[in-house]
Amino acid sequence: MRINLPPSLRIYQLLTLLAAVLMLLPLPVMQYVGEEGLMAMKSYEMFVRGDWLHPSILGMIWPHSPLWHWPVIMISKLIGWQHVDIAVRLVSVMATWLTALCAGLMGHWLFSRQHAHAGWLCALVYLTMGEVAFWYGWLGYVDATFGLFIFSAIAALWRAIADEHIGWFILSLLLISLAFMSKNITAYALFGAAGFVLLWRLQRWHLLKNPFFLITGLLALGVPVLWQYFIVPIGENTATTTINDVLRNYAGYGALAFIGHWLSFPFVFLFRALPISLFLAWLWLRRKYQFQRDHTLTTLSLVLLICFLPFWISAGATPRYLVPLYGLVALLLTGLLLQLEQARLRQAMLLITLIVMIKIPYSLVILPGIKDWLPERNVKVVATEIMHLTDDAPLFSQDDVATGLAIAAYIDVWRQHRPPITWWHNSNKNAYILAETPTPALGRLVKSWRLRGDHVYLYRYSATQTTTRAKQ
Repeated sequence: MRINLPPSLRIYQLLTLLAAVLMLLPLPVMQYVGEEGLMAMKSYEMFVRGDWLHPSILGMIWPHSPLWHWPVIMISKLIGWQHVDIAVRLVSVMATWLTALCAGLMGHWLFSRQHAHAGWLCALVYLTMGEVAFWYGWLGYVDATFGLFIFSAIAALWRAIADEHIGWFILSLLLISLAFMSKNITAYALFGAAGFVLLWRLQRWHLLKNPFFLITGLLALGVPVLWQYFIVPIGENTATTTINDVLRNYAGYGALAFIGHWLSFPFVFLFRALPISLFLAWLWLRRKYQFQRDHTLTTLSLVLLICFLPFWISAGATPRYLVPLYGLVALLLTGLLLQLEQARLRQAMLLITLIVMIKIPYSLVILPGIKDWLPERNVKVVATEIMHLTDDAPLFSQDDVATGLAIAAYIDVWRQHRPPITWWHNSNKNAYILAETPTPALGRLVKSWRLRGDHVYLYRYSATQTTTRAKQ
């Protein structure tokens, strides 16, 4: 039986809404993945301390931007902190939905003269890109929210420059400031690079002399300065932290690492935007399909290239850094899709439908099977056992790897009548201590576990140890 999916408005709407709803599937199924435990811990500690401006990890203030944690706190207060693992992911899903909405509105503005339903198609392309649908679109990291604010800021900036509209410009500055408050100052670099390309392509250099644009732009640049002086703890610096993170992507790598990254990273980017990216590449390479590059598509390509370039020329950048660019990718792919004849567009819809359908077994069976169900993968079992072993005794940690932080994050919200787990500072008291490496100085080893490729050690530290050592 031949499956026929005509590219109609109803099909676009149905697939878009279905793809959006299916983003929720992994939320209650998966245990903490990667840094999700860290993100949940920071949110819970902010709530317990009553400090919504300074995230902390194991009781230690960390100079990270707090904005992303605010909706996590509000959602967790509604559904219960024992479900904070769902809350951190729900924030990412909502950010993904809003990014799809922004992509749809921008797609309609750019391409509606070519196709009346371009907005719906663009939103659908975004929601079904592999990196969004299967990973960062729902994962409880800051990247989806960071990407939302950066992409929407660039979209608003495009409208502001094209229409010479101060309202759109102010909105773009507000959005990029929210991006900074969500993660770090690199948002301004991408925003500025995109703005430079747009000013050049649209020939709006005279806006740099417009006092309204100039003054509001300078005021927006003052946001990180004010944040540093009034919010960031004394002795910390968000810019320095970010610069150090950036330099780690360049320092310590050999020539072969750089060359390997330069050769492979564009293909990684292309692959993670599947299926439409690979489908269009196949048409171009194998079927010699000739795509037309008009002014809009060329501008999109150049904005995407200049934003991609800083990550491309490094040696240590990971695909995670590219999440803010997928909204631009969706616009570019949509513009190319609209050049296809009906038969090819139907093939594209079949591929998108396949991705939507795969999302169900992937979320309910495949991903949890790999991440949680295999031996030595169940973090919740270990966290529960540690709670039984330690009972009501004080519990501290010297384990700051992802697995150890996930254990601490679960225990914190499972025993909310107790203070959150903090870092061990050699206090002279009876306590249990989690460690990531064998550390006999922490006392008697109670038990150890191999978990997700790491080791977790539980030690029993007693005051008599301190007394004995003092006498010696």
